[in-house]
Amino acid sequence: MTPEQFTETLKNTCGDNLLAAVLYGSAAAGDGIEGKSDYNVLLVLRDADLPALKAVAAHCAAWLKKGNPPPLVFTRERLLASADTFPIELSDMKDFHRTLHGENPLPGIKVEPAHLRLAVERELKGALLLLRESYLASGGGRRALETLMTESLSQFLVLCRAALRLHEEKVPASKLACAARLRERADFDAEAFELVHQLRRGEYRGGLDAEALFARYLAAADRLAAAVDGWAAGRP
Repeated sequence: MTPEQFTETLKNTCGDNLLAAVLYGSAAAGDGIEGKSDYNVLLVLRDADLPALKAVAAHCAAWLKKGNPPPLVFTRERLLASADTFPIELSDMKDFHRTLHGENPLPGIKVEPAHLRLAVERELKGALLLLRESYLASGGGRRALETLMTESLSQFLVLCRAALRLHEEKVPASKLACAARLRERADFDAEAFELVHQLRRGEYRGGLDAEALFARYLAAADRLAAAVDGWAAGRP
């Protein structure tokens, strides 16, 4: 089931309660990995009460069966009032999306840089803590480290793009390109992220020393979190 097909079924069921449907995420940005990236859809409803949700849920089984997450549901009013709560997510949606139905409300959302910086710092520190905890639970074996790096990479790359927005109004669709450009601002080992990306895509060349790569990856994440923290106080 494609996003367009999913939207058509919802239009028939939800009627005029469906104000808009918007594709966002990697599929909209064009930087997804074939066979690993899913479709993310935002639904804007006039009412999001239980009857409205049941109307959407009636068509979710086939959508979920394809490996896609449930759609993100907002009313228009709550979406427009959420820029301070979800500045990273809404910034990405604003920059990279495709309208599937209705009047797209995303252009009317304004994200404040202060809200974005704080959210990036919080998410980076949380991801770093989780990375350390996951290592302690992994046993440190090669396969465990490979899985740990490849499964955590997407979040760090999303945060690289969000951090770059604090310095550049227009950011690349490619999250890897964002990480490379962010290196000029944050002085971290962006190549470690590139190598993990190659590992994730099955393109890593040469013998893999998983522990050495993880050490670089961990240090890069730590340095990036410290850099974003420093921006709040004006430190380099």
